[in-house]
Amino acid sequence: MKLVLKKYWWIFVLLIIFLFSYHIRSVTIVPDRLLSFDPIFQYRFTKYFADWGHLPVWDELTYYVGREITVIGNAPLMFYLTNVIYWLQPFGWSLLTTCAYASAFYGALIIIPAFLLGRELSNEYGGLFSAVLIGTAPQILIRTFGSSYDSDQLVLLFLLLTLYLIVYMFKRKTVSSFCLATIGFTAFMLTWNKFSYSFLIGGISLVTYFILGLLPKWKKEAPKLKFYEKFRLSIKNIKAGIILLICLSFCLVVIGFITGGDFIGSILGIFSFALQAEAKIVNISIAELQPFNIFNIQGWVLAMGRFVIGEGIMDSFILIAFISLILFGLLMSYRKKLVDASFLLTMFLIGIYTTFRGVRFTEFTSAMFIILVGVGFGYFVKYSERDKVLKSFAIGLGILISIIALSLGSQVGQNLGPDINPNWDNAWDFLRTKTPELSMVGTWWDPGHMIAGTAERRNMADGAHCGDPCLMGINDRITDAGKIMATKDENESIRLIKKYQGNSPKAYWIASDDLIGKFRWCQYFGTGCDGVSDPSCPLYMQIPESSRSFDNAGNIILRNYDMGQQTKIVVFSGQLPIPIFIQGINAALFDEIIVYNNTEAIAIKFTEEEINSLLTGLRPLEKQLNIRFTNQTVQMTVWIPRHFSYLVIIPANLRNAVFTKMFMLEGRELNHFKQVFRNEQVKIYEVIF
Repeated sequence: MKLVLKKYWWIFVLLIIFLFSYHIRSVTIVPDRLLSFDPIFQYRFTKYFADWGHLPVWDELTYYVGREITVIGNAPLMFYLTNVIYWLQPFGWSLLTTCAYASAFYGALIIIPAFLLGRELSNEYGGLFSAVLIGTAPQILIRTFGSSYDSDQLVLLFLLLTLYLIVYMFKRKTVSSFCLATIGFTAFMLTWNKFSYSFLIGGISLVTYFILGLLPKWKKEAPKLKFYEKFRLSIKNIKAGIILLICLSFCLVVIGFITGGDFIGSILGIFSFALQAEAKIVNISIAELQPFNIFNIQGWVLAMGRFVIGEGIMDSFILIAFISLILFGLLMSYRKKLVDASFLLTMFLIGIYTTFRGVRFTEFTSAMFIILVGVGFGYFVKYSERDKVLKSFAIGLGILISIIALSLGSQVGQNLGPDINPNWDNAWDFLRTKTPELSMVGTWWDPGHMIAGTAERRNMADGAHCGDPCLMGINDRITDAGKIMATKDENESIRLIKKYQGNSPKAYWIASDDLIGKFRWCQYFGTGCDGVSDPSCPLYMQIPESSRSFDNAGNIILRNYDMGQQTKIVVFSGQLPIPIFIQGINAALFDEIIVYNNTEAIAIKFTEEEINSLLTGLRPLEKQLNIRFTNQTVQMTVWIPRHFSYLVIIPANLRNAVFTKMFMLEGRELNHFKQVFRNEQVKIYEVIF
C-alpha cells in the first residue's frame, strides 16, 4: 500500500482538486433554474431528446420561419451525455436541475485533461498545478459553473484533451496513440463546430518545431551542424508528425461524413472568424467580442485566468510569478525536449492571437496559458531539487499560489448562479399562457432563446446563427430589428415585422429596459448611424439615482442623478416631478418631460410661459443648491420612470423613435402596437397589421 501511495500519490491529490472544482461550481445551483439566454437554448434541445429520443430535423421556433438542425450547428454530445446522467441519477432531479448539476460536473472534469497535458509537457507537479489553476481560475469559472448549462465546459474539456492527445501522438507515434487522438477529435467534433482549433495548434506546432530545429542548440554536447544539415534533420523530425496529421485528417473527414460533422468546414470557419469575425454583424454588437488589448497589465491578468484578490502587492506577485514560470518553462523545454517547446510556444502565440477576436476568447487563452504556467512550475520543482533552499522556495510558491487560487475560486463560485428576475419571468409566463401557441415574438436578438425556450413561442432572431436554408440571414434580421425600433415611421416597423410573421396567427413585440443601454446597436444597424463615434445621432443617456434629500417629515424633496464633472440632474419632488439640469452653478429646465400620472405616461412640452412660471416657483432652490437658473431650456426630453431609480435623457433624434414610444410612452402615439403586458422592465405589444 505504501508503494502504491508513493507511486500514485498524485491520483488522490487530483481527486481532491476535482471535488473542490465541482463544489465551487455547484454550490449556488437553484433547483429548476438555469442562467438565461444560451443555456436555455441548450436545455431546449436536451429536453427534446429526452422527450422524443432524437433531435429535431427542423426547428420552427427559433429564428422563425425555422432553421435546419445539424451536427455542425447543434453539436449533440452534450445533449446525449446530460440525458444519460438524467436517466441514471438516483436523486429524482428534474431535467432542468440535472442540466445544472451536469454542467458543474463537466466544468470540474476540465482539470483532468489539464493535468494530463501539464504532466505530459513536464511532470506530475506541473500537471497538478495546472489542474488547480484550471479548476479555480475566475475567467474560466464564470463560464463553466453549474447554472450556465452551455457548451463552454465540454469545449474546454475536449480542447485540452485533444491538445494532450496530439502531443501524445507526436511523441509515441504508435497505432494506439493515433486511435486515441481520433476518438478524442471525434468527440470534439460532436461538441463544437470549431473543433479543428486544437488540430491547427498541433499542425502549427510542427512548423514551430521545424523553425526551432534550425536554431543553435544549448547543449554543449550537441553536434555542430551546418545549416543544410539542420534543415534536413528538421524535415526528418517533423515528417512523422505530418504523416500522422494527414492520416488523422482523412479519418476525421470520413467520420464527419458519417456523423454529419465537417472537418474541412471547421478549419475554414476558424480562418474566416480569425480574419473577419464581423462577417456576421451580430458579432460586432456582442460585448464579449469587443476588442481586447492583451498588451497591458490588465490584459495579461485577464488572459491568465484573472487571479486577482484586490491587494496590489499580492496581485503583482502572482502576475510576475506566472510570467516568470511561463518563460522558465519555455526555456527549459527548449533545452530538454524540442517537441514540447514547440508545442508550448505555439500555444502561447495562438493564445495571444485568439484574444484579438475579443474578450470572450480569453477563456481559451486562459486555459492554454495556465498549462504554460503549470509546465513552468513542474520544471522549476525538478530544477530546484539540486538545492534544498531552492526546493523549499519552489514548493512554498506552489502551495501559496494554490491556496490563493482555491480561496479565490471559492469566493467567485459563491457569487455565481442563475439569474432570477420576476419581471422577465412574468413576461415569459404571459407569452406562454396568454398568447396563441404559434405566435411570433420579436425584439432585439438577445432574448431570442428565452422566447423559444421559456415562452415557447416563435422568435424573429436569436444567437443561433442560421445558414443558407433560412429565409433570411442573421445580418438581415438584426438590421431589420434595429430599424423596427429606431425608425420614426411606425408603418416601416409594421412592414418589417410582417416579413417575419409567416403563418403565425399573431405577432408580438417586446420593448425592454436593457435596450436603453444597448440602443447603440439598434440605431447603428437600423439607421447606419453610430451614436458613439457620430455626434449627429446621440443615444439615450441612462443616469442612476445617486442620492436623496428629505424634509423634516422624512419626505423626499430632491433626488440627485450625478453625471460627473460637476454636472447632475436634480428632480424636485412635487405634484409634478421637475428635472433640473445643473452644470457648475448654472441650472436650466428641460423643454419636455415624460412622467406618470398614476399608471399613464404623459409627455409635457413646456411653453415659454410655463417655463417662466416654473422658474418662479423654483427660485428658492437657488440659495439651497447654490445655483443660478437661466431662462434657456435644454432641448432634450427627460423620461422619469415611476420607480425613480434612474432617469433617461432622450435626445431629439430619438424622441419620436418607435422604441421611445413603446417603452417610455407606454404605446402612446402608436397606432399599430397595442400594449398587452407591462411591468417596470418589460413592455409587450400585440402588433396590429
